[in-house]
Amino acid sequence: MTINARGTTTDPAGTAAVSAGQGRTARRAADTVVFLTPPLLLVVPSLLIRARLIDDAFLFLNLVSLFISGLVAAYAHMGWRARPHDGDLLSAHTLTGRHTVDLARLTKVGRLEVPGQTRNDDRLILTDEHGVRLILDKLAGGDEKVDTLVRRALLRRPQGAGVVVSDRAAERLDLRTEVSRPHGRLTAGRTVREGLIGWVPLLSFFVVAPVGFGLLIAGFLLSGVT
Repeated sequence: MTINARGTTTDPAGTAAVSAGQGRTARRAADTVVFLTPPLLLVVPSLLIRARLIDDAFLFLNLVSLFISGLVAAYAHMGWRARPHDGDLLSAHTLTGRHTVDLARLTKVGRLEVPGQTRNDDRLILTDEHGVRLILDKLAGGDEKVDTLVRRALLRRPQGAGVVVSDRAAERLDLRTEVSRPHGRLTAGRTVREGLIGWVPLLSFFVVAPVGFGLLIAGFLLSGVT
């Protein structure tokens, strides 16, 4: 691993260079897609139907537009083959290219838990001050988790850093006591009770379904379908 004159780090294979801020543009693009998907799936098919260019069955895309946005929000930043680099950088491959978070400049640490039949998909959500986000669990080349690197980086932050750590992330990283201390190194984020994790899919349905049906009705009205 080497560092060139511009401060970028070359990975052990020498095939690519990593630097702080990699993935910032991709995150902005993904966030734009997340926010624009529901209105675009409402307006565009409605206008095409009104012009008699497509069938009105396309309006039913409104039922799943929020679900599509959620998938983009999660999987656009889902990382694999994560590797640490010099300068407290942690880089991983994602669907939108290589993302690199600066562990020494983290601003938020969350936790994504998706219940499964055999086990939960449990990952940390890391966001740094460069605007890069990574959703990770393990490092490349084995079963070693990213927890040790993240915990060590958070404990090195100066007083008053104000890194927002969710309650579930603090539990995973064994930082609940540290978050409650008054020095301001870490601050408490959102809290989700452990007993609610298994109910997340059902609770999400009761939130997404009414909005989806509302968008569907709006699509029928906008397209002029009676």
